[in-house]
Amino acid sequence: MQQTLTEKITQKYTVDAVKDQTIYSGDFIYIKPAYVMTHDNTGAIIPKFNSIGAKKIFDPNQVVITLDHNVQDKSEKNLTKYKKIEEFARTMGTHFYPAGRGIGHQIMCEEGFAFPGTLVVASDSHSNMYGGLGCLGTPIVRTDAAAVWATGKTWWKVPPIAKVNLNGKLNDGVSGKDVIITLCGRFNKDEVLNHVVEFSGDGVANLSIDDRLTIANMTTEWGALAGVFPIDNITINWYYDRINYYGENERINKSKINELKSNKLSADSNAFYSKEINLDLSYVLPSVSGPDTVKVMETMCELKSERIKIDKAYLVSCVNSRVEDLHQATEIMRGKKVAGGVEFYIAAASNQVQKESELKGDWNALLEAGAKPLPPGCGPCIEI
Repeated sequence: MQQTLTEKITQKYTVDAVKDQTIYSGDFIYIKPAYVMTHDNTGAIIPKFNSIGAKKIFDPNQVVITLDHNVQDKSEKNLTKYKKIEEFARTMGTHFYPAGRGIGHQIMCEEGFAFPGTLVVASDSHSNMYGGLGCLGTPIVRTDAAAVWATGKTWWKVPPIAKVNLNGKLNDGVSGKDVIITLCGRFNKDEVLNHVVEFSGDGVANLSIDDRLTIANMTTEWGALAGVFPIDNITINWYYDRINYYGENERINKSKINELKSNKLSADSNAFYSKEINLDLSYVLPSVSGPDTVKVMETMCELKSERIKIDKAYLVSCVNSRVEDLHQATEIMRGKKVAGGVEFYIAAASNQVQKESELKGDWNALLEAGAKPLPPGCGPCIEI
């Protein structure tokens, strides 16, 4: 039997398997992920790590620690927590990114930890986002994160895999966020619950990396354990652009990108999927989820006549807040002011994103319109 992209990536990171075993959906295996990311919840994982008798991290290079969730909390309690996490990272020799660098998932993509064709885990459900770059990103619980720190590996049952065919092209004014809201709202009977979603179809080539990251990220809300886009020329060119703008590092460099270009993993044409879902992108409209659940959605056309009062608005989350998102908001707000009685908050997904947005003039335009800036990070999205 042929393999899906998910099965091929998993095959590369399977350890202690039976000789010549071919990995398929449903298999119980041990995986040694390329990287494991933890964020503010590192503070809760450290005691678990200590409780199993571990004295040092198995592979410090495998561990990435980012502080991104509660970055606005300047209380002594939180600052002490952050200091302890930083000291742990320094003592153990792991990768560490302090508060203000950005949202952990964005950092994983910008710094090359989430790389096409690799398997990466994180103690956060939105690790699905890495799939926008063709990386199999999937969440693990804190206990399993401690186990990866101690042993370099963890167990995994390869989930069922669903194929989502995206065809056509988005109309002007429609974004990747509208695509995933539409998928969540139309296919709202747990069709992909605990699945890996693999995106396919001619419409994929019409989606930017920002759109793909957004769609992959929110497959979490759709119920999936991962959402993976194919590795194509859009992906390759995104890395070349990053090298031209930010230079190379050990994970993102011309040698690695050229190698990736020559050896792109892809699903076999007759691979088995547990189900298939089709969506014509040309029929997607600007849409809103809720209230209270992504299983309910309405288009902006449907809501326009209701004149719903807004008290607060946020352009900040690990789903969005990238350069394209900030630019689209600027195009709407330029020359206008935030309405009276409305508080509009903005935060970039990372300090790199904010700098790019500032250089484009978008960030200051939003501030001039009355937006209130927050530091790069998860902002008010969640408290730990």
